[in-house]
Order: sequence, then C-alpha cells, then structure tokens
Amino acid sequence: MSLLDDLVKNYFNKDLATIFTQVGVESAKITAINRQILKEVTLAQWLLESARGKSELAINANNFAGLKWRNPDMKGFAEPLKIKVPSELVEVEFCKFQDIDAFIVGYWKFLTRSPYKGLEDHTNTPENFLGFLQGKGYSSDPKYVSKVVDLLPEAQKLLANAGGVVIPASVEQLQLIRVPKEVELGQNFRIEGVARLTDSGKLLSIMIDNQLPAASVPISEDGKWQFDFVFKQEGDRRMIIAIDDQTLEIKIKVIVPFDNKDDENTQQPTASSLPGAKVIKLGGSVGIGGVNKADDVKAIKARLHELGYRWVGDPNSADRDRGLFDAIKLFQSIIAGRSTVNGDGRVDVGGITHRWLQAANAPRWELMPKSDPDNGFVNGELEDTQDNHDFGTHWLADVIKKIAQDYQNSYRKTYPTAARFAINDVSLPHGGDTPDHRGHETGMMCDVYLPKKNGNFGGIVWSSSEYDQDAARAILKSIGKQKLVRAVFFNDQQLIKERLCVSLSGHDNHIHFEINPPVRS
Repeated sequence: MSLLDDLVKNYFNKDLATIFTQVGVESAKITAINRQILKEVTLAQWLLESARGKSELAINANNFAGLKWRNPDMKGFAEPLKIKVPSELVEVEFCKFQDIDAFIVGYWKFLTRSPYKGLEDHTNTPENFLGFLQGKGYSSDPKYVSKVVDLLPEAQKLLANAGGVVIPASVEQLQLIRVPKEVELGQNFRIEGVARLTDSGKLLSIMIDNQLPAASVPISEDGKWQFDFVFKQEGDRRMIIAIDDQTLEIKIKVIVPFDNKDDENTQQPTASSLPGAKVIKLGGSVGIGGVNKADDVKAIKARLHELGYRWVGDPNSADRDRGLFDAIKLFQSIIAGRSTVNGDGRVDVGGITHRWLQAANAPRWELMPKSDPDNGFVNGELEDTQDNHDFGTHWLADVIKKIAQDYQNSYRKTYPTAARFAINDVSLPHGGDTPDHRGHETGMMCDVYLPKKNGNFGGIVWSSSEYDQDAARAILKSIGKQKLVRAVFFNDQQLIKERLCVSLSGHDNHIHFEINPPVRS
C-alpha cells in the first residue's frame, strides 16, 4: 500500500468533529455536511502539495501540506525539520510529523493559528474555504484555488473508494447537461451534454423532426459538447442527437411570442394585455453608455424597483449609480438564462431587455418561500441565520413550491415518514458574485439537501448508509416534471443511469437544479 493510500484510508476513517474539539476549532459552527466538504477539499490540497504523496516532505516528514514550522503553535504536534524543497531558495524549517495520524491532527492545529481566525465561517464550499486560506497568506500562487478545485474529483473518488464505493472515471452513455423544454420562436438557445471520453473528437449528428439535419457537433477532449440553435417554426419539435449506437431524443415546445409581429425596427415594443405587463416608453437607451434621458432613467428605475430590484435607488430620481447598472446586468443575465452575471448594463430601445421589462411575467426578485410543514417543504437557507443566499427570481420560487407539492403528493403521502423536500442555497440579496459558488449568481438555481432514511436531511453524501435513495429518486422525478427545469446535477451513479440527473464535481452531498426563463407573456 502506498503512502497516499495510507493517508486516504486514515483520513476517511477520521471524525473531523473530534479533531476540531481536540485542536480548538469551533466545531459547533461547522455542520456535518460542511465537514464532508472540508474533508474532500483538504485531501485535494494534500494531493497538490505532496505530489500525491511522492514529495520529499511527505516521504520523510509525513507532511502532505507543506506546513512550515511555527513555534510555539506547533510544539507538541510536530517537530522542526530543516529541509530544502523546490519552492524555496534555501533550506527552511518545516513541520515533521511522527505519522499520518499526527499530520492530520497537526494540519487542523495549524489552521487554529491567529491568521486563520474565523475559519469556521468559511466552510460551506471548497472555493470559500480555499479563498479564505489564500487571503490569509496560505499560498502565494494566484491560481492556487483553481488548482486545488481541479483535484476535487480525484479526492472525492479516493475517499469514496476508501469507503467501498467505486465511482466510474467517466460517463458511460451520451447524456444531456442542459436543455430547455420551451423556447420562443426565433429565440437562440443552447443545448449542452457530455459523451464518453472514448468518443472525444467524434462528431454528433443532429436531426430535426426526422427530416432536417443540422450541422454536426464535435465532442471535445473532456467529453463535453454543446451547440446553439434557433427554431423558425412553431409547435412541438423533436430533436435527435446521435453517435454510433447511442441516441438522445429531445422534445421542445416552440411558442409564438405575443409580440411576434414586431421587427428589429420597432421602436415601441408591443406590450402584453395580461395583468402585470407594463408599457415603458423610452426616448433613448438607459444604463452604461446609454443616452440616459431623465424621464427614461426614471421609467426603468421605477419598473426595476417595482419588480424587487430595490437597490436601483429612489425610482423618482434620475440619478444613476452602480445600483442601477448592477440591477440591469442582473436582469439581463436572468432573462438570458445565465448562472453568472454577465450583461452589458444597458436597456436599448426595443431590445430584448426592454421587451422583458414590459412583460407580464418579467422576473421579480424576491425572498425564497418560507418552510411549509403542511406541504412537506423546508427552506433550510432561511433558517440558517449565518448565511444569506436567500433570494432569487419568482420563477424559481414558483418552481420550488411546485416541486414540493408534487413530491408531497406523489411520494410522501404514501411514505409519510420520508424526509421532506429541503432546499439550501439560492442567491445573495442583490445577486452577483458569491465566494460560496461558481454560479448561483442569478436566482435561477437551487441546492437541495439529501434525504436520510430516518426522515431527516442533509449532512451526508450519496454513498452514505444513511442516504435514502428512494426518496432522492422521487425528489428528482418531481424536479424533472417542471417545464422550466433545464439541468439537474447529482452524483448518485444509479440515478445517473436512470437519467434523472447528471454527474458534476462537488455534488456528492446535495442535488443542484437550474431553470430556464419561461416564454414571455
């Protein structure tokens, strides 16, 4: 057995809560699910720092993390060892640990030192934890966080294998990652998927309604593929994606928008007659680089404020600041179906942002639904006062409530002791960048706790003996029934084979789903 194997096996069997109590980490602030995240991300760190257990420090000092000697903090946990390593110009004193057990405890003792005070508040995602460490001087490499995150899948597999769970190295069949169920006529949309690594470099064939072949799509080296498409004919459309003996069938409903008679030269877009629609007359563009006539600015601010984007400021004022620009960017990212904020911050007359602002179903920004015991729904994020990823679009709020209702009716009424449908992170109060996630910026995606066999939820991974796979299957089916849902990520290998979800790094301990914008009304 190699040194790395010994480290992985030892770490798998360690209870981090016990170690935290031993060294002085405030364990009460770190949930069970966050402890699992920490175990995975720190093992990824050690893979990087120790060259997978082959560095001189790992071999001669059981030091897998490149920990330098710090006196008196590490006294009693390690001994000083002066050694020359490739990253240093001269010999430097590093920590030498008696064995792997001592290293694991010593690593966490190292992080109780004063520079890392407050660590407990940065444990809910790998990026948050690593970003905190780097910000405190743990590493000077500007790419340190991304390098460690890239090793997360390997660390997760090593830990899973140590627990007797074998995870396939890649997908075994052609899979969809993101696809809409409904689109507007003439709307550009994207379909994403993944294929077997052995199929990389090959071309996927695309057939529309069994008669219209589209251009072939190449499969990249990592097995991923994607293409953009526009339907020019309404109705229930059928798309076949195939390679060799593998086939995917996609059904997409193409709907004619109410303003389809408008063209690119239409200055005042047609407004819907439905309640909630609003005519917004503009004399020029508004926002970053816009004409920004006072009345136009007030009109856009008033509409955004009405829709819940309150940080635009006083809607009766023509003042422009970052609050207005950020709100426009967020709105644009939402209507484009993005997971990160990436708009140009300008409302052009007659453009798609202008049209969506007028729509009856324009995305409202709001607090996510409260827990509903009668419906078997729990919003764990609202109940967590130390976190504030509580906001998102009303589209997502509606989908969450429909999932909860369907899961309650289709499963929990038959199995009343099953875990409730419990959600976690959505987006921050103003949307935008969050250190906790690579996405989750636009209020269009939601995390779901894993159900347990005892009726509780969270704090486990899919390979745990406590995990209730039947309840998870029912939750995934309820999620999949919602027409706005475009993607579901979760790493349960059996449920992946059933095509209820798709594998993605970091999704061993929760389900993640995303929605697309609805068709404008």
